[in-house]
Amino acid sequence: MPVLLHSPLPAIEELQQEGCAIKYAPGLQGKMRVGIVNLMPNHMDTERQWLRLLAKIPLLIEVHFIRLHSWLPKSASVSHLQQHYQTLDQSSDFDALIITGAPLGTKEYEDVPYWSELRELFDMANYYANTTLYSCWAANAALYHFYNIPRRQRARKVSGIYEHRILRQHEMVRNMHIGVQFPHSRYAEARQSVLFAHPEVRVVMQAPNAGAFLAADDLRRRAFIFGHPEYEADTLQKEFKRDFDAGKDPHPPEYYFVDTETFALPEPMWQESGAVLLKNWLNLWAR
Repeated sequence: MPVLLHSPLPAIEELQQEGCAIKYAPGLQGKMRVGIVNLMPNHMDTERQWLRLLAKIPLLIEVHFIRLHSWLPKSASVSHLQQHYQTLDQSSDFDALIITGAPLGTKEYEDVPYWSELRELFDMANYYANTTLYSCWAANAALYHFYNIPRRQRARKVSGIYEHRILRQHEMVRNMHIGVQFPHSRYAEARQSVLFAHPEVRVVMQAPNAGAFLAADDLRRRAFIFGHPEYEADTLQKEFKRDFDAGKDPHPPEYYFVDTETFALPEPMWQESGAVLLKNWLNLWAR
């Protein structure tokens, strides 16, 4: 079943050439409506990544991209956002909402230009959708906003492909196996000791070398993903080069390059597991 889009995003043709089931169909409705609040400055890369994952799910999904009212990133095309994105209002009605990460790991939450609007969005998320998935920076920000779980800066950036342990049985990890690999990429994270001890949020999956990957608040139908199942094969490589060019002296991503001499990239097998995770999330709380 294809992913349906009501706006002719440039990513559609690119993904169709890959063989992804996705199409521009403004007159058709999906059986499930998913909104994606895209906070990343590289908007079009992020669109492609999440659409690719959703296209692997055997559900007829209608996807809408959402921007904030108060903020437009300087590095994004304003015309692209105005043409292809919508803002949330009282008529917004989704089965599920995804709020992406943002490259703000070293900035205090209160110093983020759109923090006030984002907090309002967090508080209204259950009004706009049956369930919300918070990704990476947004996941840590939501833990701080809802549960007062503080964030800590790591001594070095977590970057690489890590194996994970399933800590408890949960519908979101149905048909997933111990040792499943996912990318992580972050400078800061919710304090793990507080997160693991918090009564309302259960950590479902973690990587011994990278920390929590998946947590859930079952009562409020909130999912928190601290890694990046949507990443493409070369995303960590691009981030490493970006950090290097910025003079940050980064360590190479761990367990990532197939050959450290040639810097050969891995096959992004984690995307298949990411699609399973998203399907489980949608089947559990979005319907």
